[in-house]
Amino acid sequence: MKLNTVLLTYLTLCLLVSPSGTEASIPNAVDGPFQLSARSPIDEAFDSVTSGNNIQDASVDWKSQMPEGFQAKRNASYPWATTTYDDREVWVGTISQGWCVWPVQNLDYPFYLSTYQSTYTGCSPQSVLSSQSQIYIYNFERGTRELVNEQTLTAGGALFKEALEPHDEMSFFSIMGLRAAGTYKDLVFFAGHHLHKGGEGWIRLLVFNARERSFLGYRDIKGDTTRRFKVLKDADGNVGFYTILGAETGMTQNGNGSTVMLRWVGTPEDPFKGGNYRETLNGEGAGWDVVSAPALNHRFGMIGDFIQFTHVDGTERLIMSSAAHPLLYDPESGVRDNDRQESVMLLSDKIPVGGWTSENPMQFQIIFSMDRYDPDEKGRWGAKWGTVNIHHDTLYFGTYHQGTQAGHSHFEIADSKLYNQLTETRSQEQTFLQNQWRATSIFRIPLQQLDEMASGETEPELLYGYEHFQIANEHGKWQSVPNNMGVPPLFGKAGMGNPGNIYSWTSLSKDGRLFWGFFDAFSGVHDLLGEADSSRMLLYPGFSVPVPFWEHFRDTSPTSSLFSWAREEMTRNGRLHEFIAGGDLIYFDNDGIPHTLTNNGFGNPCVNGIRNAEELGNRIYFATSTWCNLSEQAGLEFYEFKPGLIRP
Repeated sequence: MKLNTVLLTYLTLCLLVSPSGTEASIPNAVDGPFQLSARSPIDEAFDSVTSGNNIQDASVDWKSQMPEGFQAKRNASYPWATTTYDDREVWVGTISQGWCVWPVQNLDYPFYLSTYQSTYTGCSPQSVLSSQSQIYIYNFERGTRELVNEQTLTAGGALFKEALEPHDEMSFFSIMGLRAAGTYKDLVFFAGHHLHKGGEGWIRLLVFNARERSFLGYRDIKGDTTRRFKVLKDADGNVGFYTILGAETGMTQNGNGSTVMLRWVGTPEDPFKGGNYRETLNGEGAGWDVVSAPALNHRFGMIGDFIQFTHVDGTERLIMSSAAHPLLYDPESGVRDNDRQESVMLLSDKIPVGGWTSENPMQFQIIFSMDRYDPDEKGRWGAKWGTVNIHHDTLYFGTYHQGTQAGHSHFEIADSKLYNQLTETRSQEQTFLQNQWRATSIFRIPLQQLDEMASGETEPELLYGYEHFQIANEHGKWQSVPNNMGVPPLFGKAGMGNPGNIYSWTSLSKDGRLFWGFFDAFSGVHDLLGEADSSRMLLYPGFSVPVPFWEHFRDTSPTSSLFSWAREEMTRNGRLHEFIAGGDLIYFDNDGIPHTLTNNGFGNPCVNGIRNAEELGNRIYFATSTWCNLSEQAGLEFYEFKPGLIRP
């Protein structure tokens, strides 16, 4: 047996026998035309990553009550869901310590090294599972932050506490991250992942009356995920409130969830009343009607983004970015289901007067697909479409790649025999990892050419991307193959030349600028491989075991291999100085030329991505994700864009 196999067996046996605010000072460093507006509060008194004495409680004023010998920890790391209310407030739903599980899930970092601590972060799977998701309300003009909990709600506090309780004895919390948020009049909706047994995906919907600061209740509906709630308006000004459920496996779901558009049909007093979507715990409606054509369901994966726009023909329509169905290839046999779709861009029919309803459902067509760009049939179905926007009558759209959970893992499902051949030795595996890695590509096309793009008569412009891909043939030989569009990228390589920029994560068009925010997969890896101590593995709070030869396993891990390769790529391109921690944000100007606003996380190296963009009172705010939960630089942040500070 290999040494790491022996170690993993030993650690597994140990697991089998084990028993079952207030703002701190804000960093001053800001890179670019921005002002730091707010950050997440301290929500834990932290002793050490292996200690049984850590105290998690977001309602405590830890600044004045921190026990001696403990340090401040900010677990609210991802503003996973944001929405605005009354043009003054941003409501934020978090996922706690999202980075702490990312290297294991998406960089093939060894699980037995998943307990680690440095100056900037303390991570363990147990800590992630025990960190409750939070909802905060920020008012930047007043400089206030409210924690939504049982004590701060004017009504429904006990019910809200119940909504966050574990749904069975095997769970830590009911909701594993608040993934989507939306506002309709005075109501604020949140959706959180709520897993049940057997990998069945469920979503817990929570509804608040924002004006009254009351909680109206929650309901569980069957579905793997939803990313957006949107108010859509028809040509006559009538509005409706919509979301789209989607099939996904990213939160350990089995991928059997429906992909359907839903329209809210409840009332302000009873938001869960009625509706024909009855995949609920009691088989009754939860306030939503299915309003999409049956062709969407079980063919397409999750919808990453959907945005309304006025088409050149004057109609109101949607652009939707759809991931490949997670069961496109059977996970056991590797057989492809040709009734399911790869990742595609969708264009809806016009929004009818009165909006889409169960009697008049949304129809749509495919206008672009990943296979028109990426020639890697075995791996490309792991690629997704990310953010989408309309700017100066032009459609912009980008790709989204979850590290090794994209091409690498999907290739193994599609062709396990070839996968094994390509990864037989460590050197071969490293080559495979590098060739299957994808940074984000960005495309655009004028709206008047959408029909031609849908028919295949024309292709979009490739702004950033791959001119050539390394593709393995059936004999296990790597070959350089041009992209299927047959064009070079206009502005540079994928990820803007940085292999770490793997998500086109968020975008916003305003005042002649299209802002485009990225996620940098390697920001936290600088610390993980260089500073963090993974010498002990936590089994349960207060009890850990040593990990022999942990530095060897760290330095020979796929994570280390990918990091070294990315650094060498940047060196060859003369851009090693840009291979630093910190997320990137650019904008496209009126002339369509990109301009960099920050490439170092607004001056905070803990910022690994720009997760959301919101507009309040004609002002623009960017919400960041972070790989840090310790130090004064940790926690999610909001930065206001200050156009007057842009340098000529």
